[in-house]
Amino acid sequence: MMISTAQAADLLGVSATRVRYLLSKGRVKGAYKVGRTWVIPLFDGMPVVTPGTRGPKRNWSKRREYTKAVIHVNQRVIRNNLKTGERNPVITVKRGAQNIYGHTVEVNGPCRVMYRPDDPLKCGARVWIETISDFKVI
Repeated sequence: MMISTAQAADLLGVSATRVRYLLSKGRVKGAYKVGRTWVIPLFDGMPVVTPGTRGPKRNWSKRREYTKAVIHVNQRVIRNNLKTGERNPVITVKRGAQNIYGHTVEVNGPCRVMYRPDDPLKCGARVWIETISDFKVI
């Protein structure tokens, strides 16, 4: 997935000016220009910045740890809704110890769809979406 300098700055927790400086010094792995716009690839959901050779250790990218969110469809609730005629929410979003239920989920950033038939989640889901981005449950 490719992102812009503003999106990279948001992911790295720095200003867009700092990202443009890193790009001009060639320290962002795989980045290239299309016209006047920088295109930055993501590796495991993050841009890769090579460490500098001068000055103190970087402290501008001390990023808080994000807990990934797992989004999946609960098949048991779908079957129960068909049987009883109810309209219970069938989408479950799990982040840490918190479960959020809804009918619609909007993911505002990078995410990936996972299919693991041999290694399902504890709840039994074999297909799910993982993200560290913000999301909105409706």
